[in-house]
Amino acid sequence: MIIAVFASSSFSEEKTTLYDFRYWTAPDQTRIVIDKEQDTLFNITHTDKVVIISFDDAEVLSETFSNIFFKDDRIKKVLIKRDKKTIKLIVHINKKFRVKHFTLKPNTKYKFHRLVVDIIDLESQEKIQDIKTTKAIKNIEKSAQISQKIILVDPGHGGEDSGAIGKNKSQEKSVNLAIAKKLVAIINKNSNLKAVLTRSGDYYIPLTKRITIAQKENATMFISIHADSVESITAKGASIYPLSEKGNNSKLAKQLEQSQNLVDQFGGVETVIDNDQFLKNILTDFSRKDRDMQSFNLAKEIIGELEKIGPIHKKVPQKANFVVLKSPTIPSVLVETAFISNPTQEKRLTNNKQQQKIAASIYQGILNYYQKLE
Repeated sequence: MIIAVFASSSFSEEKTTLYDFRYWTAPDQTRIVIDKEQDTLFNITHTDKVVIISFDDAEVLSETFSNIFFKDDRIKKVLIKRDKKTIKLIVHINKKFRVKHFTLKPNTKYKFHRLVVDIIDLESQEKIQDIKTTKAIKNIEKSAQISQKIILVDPGHGGEDSGAIGKNKSQEKSVNLAIAKKLVAIINKNSNLKAVLTRSGDYYIPLTKRITIAQKENATMFISIHADSVESITAKGASIYPLSEKGNNSKLAKQLEQSQNLVDQFGGVETVIDNDQFLKNILTDFSRKDRDMQSFNLAKEIIGELEKIGPIHKKVPQKANFVVLKSPTIPSVLVETAFISNPTQEKRLTNNKQQQKIAASIYQGILNYYQKLE
């Protein structure tokens, strides 16, 4: 059976090829990604315990065959079977689930067309919802007694979306998560503050869902952590971006808007929501101007602290129209910690001690911002 499913040169013109298989485990779902040819015919069916992904007239590369087999808390086992001209990927699930799938076109990071299948854990979603409901009730009960500062820390990219890749192959998603975790740990040592991560592992969260998480957590501040990248290997320094609905005229800001906003394709949406509802709500809200001003002030304080530990690319906050910053009414900034495309800065970004310094500087900037409000 194993030999039968491998691609061979004698049939290469007759059969479509399945190039590779990848899995990503998130708290509420498991994602399966299959690299395929553009015109590969597929079908997805499921029962209560099994998801079957079928491909017509397909073969699997021998060098990626072992990548098919995967286990986690949801996937009990994965089998592959040849049924006449059809290859079937049989995924045994040990929890209540629903299935969502979509396809993605090749881009600068992935040269093949991709089929994405999400196994969504219904039990986890129910638990998450119960927890959120309980939190909401407690927040209402406490609202008259305390106004807690809750900082939503968002590690950019994740899972199938690696973000920028450094000259030494470092992945932006890993750098972002490492710095974000350190920042959250520092913040949570302060009894007056509370920090929450949008993602705690290597999985992807759609941009608009990150905003929703901030709203559900009753966040009072939103910090998105990223690492810059351009063609030049000499570009260096940190930059901070608050939101501007009109975007920015600078070439770098426009490039960043395009690259950061288009990653939402990994959530199954090929383009960003047209004049999305979050921005419409903000523009009709009198609190928008205050939020924009506070975001700018927060950005200035963080830049001031980052300048003490390394170079700054832009000393003035650079406004940009990032989807992930469109959290209504709360100060929101995107921190480009350094240029991962610069080998020297890439080395800094992947160093544990340097990550700690970056996190500590962002934290001090947050403290400075809050102190000036008092």
